[in-house]
Amino acid sequence: MMVDSGDFLTEITPFPEDAFCVYGTVYAHPEHADALEAVYAETTRLAQLEPGSIYYCLARDGDDPSIFHFFERYKSGKAFEAHNQQPIIQKLLKEDKYFKGVKAIEPAGR
Repeated sequence: MMVDSGDFLTEITPFPEDAFCVYGTVYAHPEHADALEAVYAETTRLAQLEPGSIYYCLARDGDDPSIFHFFERYKSGKAFEAHNQQPIIQKLLKEDKYFKGVKAIEPAGR
């Protein structure tokens, strides 16, 4: 199911207490896809500094440059929440100019 950019977090709550991953697809407004890629480069750099982040990867789709795929793994739900409270993430979620929608999936058997 595709949801608005800020609403996808509610689709995977409650957050688990132990390690888990989330992956999905971001559908960008084509005219803002290059700017979004620059923001994602910075979020990827910052995620490497977060103590609860195990793996954080974003990639632009080779066939449709307005689509981005992400895979994130965290030590806990609290680590995921901390990541999403980072100022750059909050700003990204609040600015609706970048996204048309996000499809996030939390794998079963986390």
